[in-house]
Amino acid sequence: MARTNDDVAALLREYAELLSITGGDQFRARNYEKAAKAVGGYPGDLGAVPDAALTKIDGVGASIAGKIIEFRRTGTIAAVDELRAKIPPGVQEIATVPGIGPKRALQLSRELGVASIADLDAAVRAGRLRRVSGFGAKSEERILRSIGVITRDRPLRAALAALPSDPSVEQIEAVLAATIPGLRQPSDGNHRLVQTKDLRGDLHTHTNLTDGIASLADMVAAARQHGYAYYAVTDHAPDLVMQQMTDEKMLAQRAEAAALADRAGLALLHGTELNIGPDGSVDWDAGFLAGFDLCVASVHSSFDQDRQTMTERFVTAAENPYVNIIGHPLTRKLGRRPPVDVDLDALYEACAATGTALEINASPARMDLPPQDIAAAKERGVKFSIDSDAHSLGDLDNIPYGVASARLGGLTDDDVINTWPLKRLTEFLRRPGALEYVTSE
Repeated sequence: MARTNDDVAALLREYAELLSITGGDQFRARNYEKAAKAVGGYPGDLGAVPDAALTKIDGVGASIAGKIIEFRRTGTIAAVDELRAKIPPGVQEIATVPGIGPKRALQLSRELGVASIADLDAAVRAGRLRRVSGFGAKSEERILRSIGVITRDRPLRAALAALPSDPSVEQIEAVLAATIPGLRQPSDGNHRLVQTKDLRGDLHTHTNLTDGIASLADMVAAARQHGYAYYAVTDHAPDLVMQQMTDEKMLAQRAEAAALADRAGLALLHGTELNIGPDGSVDWDAGFLAGFDLCVASVHSSFDQDRQTMTERFVTAAENPYVNIIGHPLTRKLGRRPPVDVDLDALYEACAATGTALEINASPARMDLPPQDIAAAKERGVKFSIDSDAHSLGDLDNIPYGVASARLGGLTDDDVINTWPLKRLTEFLRRPGALEYVTSE
């Protein structure tokens, strides 16, 4: 059975969605989204937190604490039930389709009478969607593709959701092997496959400087409790405008990290998660990038680019001497966002040639890269980083999901850069040509 944290987080998230659908205050909806993230990432059992202490959780004010208390006493939240009753059946389900969203889901329900994803699929195929203002041929293609992703990912999402709150690598492996066609349980063969205990650090994490919910000091303390020898903080860069990053904020965090380093109990690496722009460029110039210990680079926008453009975009980023890791390479979110259309063989070749690692993002909402792609990249000589992409203290515990994927992809500790000693890791992170790149600009 799900922990209280998971149940409450789901209800708070639903309340935020219902507020959006019913035209409620958007600022309030964002507060509930933030609270859902805080509760879902809370490292302890929410069911054991005294009523008076709930407001000490970041993002939980008096009103939200009251709803948590109500849930713990009754098993429900009346405000959620009231908003559910105000919308037609199926609107929430339709709103989960990428490209639809809450307001359009309500519009489609009212104008076309669709009450489920299956109804929506039938309406699109019958050409009825074009009768609705704001939808056209491209919308049809995007929605059908999204419905296909939801249908394809549903068994894996359901199986992952049914796992206990702290699953073992073996349990996750069994789920992946059972739900991904063609996968088998791993066999060590002549080489010992990577294990969770082999990881010496986490190279992709966030704090409340951007979209995380915990401070740098708290994240570092949690990393120390995991027994890591090193830990990287990689908050978002300024081109992801919603995170409101500035040069000054990033430099202030670098100073904070330096001040923490002496008492951190591990090697603290100051990095960033760069945004791979539509043309493959990244945030900041070479001079600023040279100040980071490492850079993860990820696609966060323009997901619908054609295959050639998307491939050139990724390859350009991999060839940037300041990019050490390509984050969540498919950019997918299970059941919510389809993978981008990229020539993975070309990306593998570029990463192997430049010494750029590919991330195995351990978030169970992503599972990116999947095992079959990990195996293909390994054959091309690519190295990997298994990271939590943590946005909360609890997210640091997701590493076994990434390890399970890595094992099913046949990886050993030699394939995974964050199993290496710090000296070997830092040598890998010093990309050849970086100094020359600065000089030439």
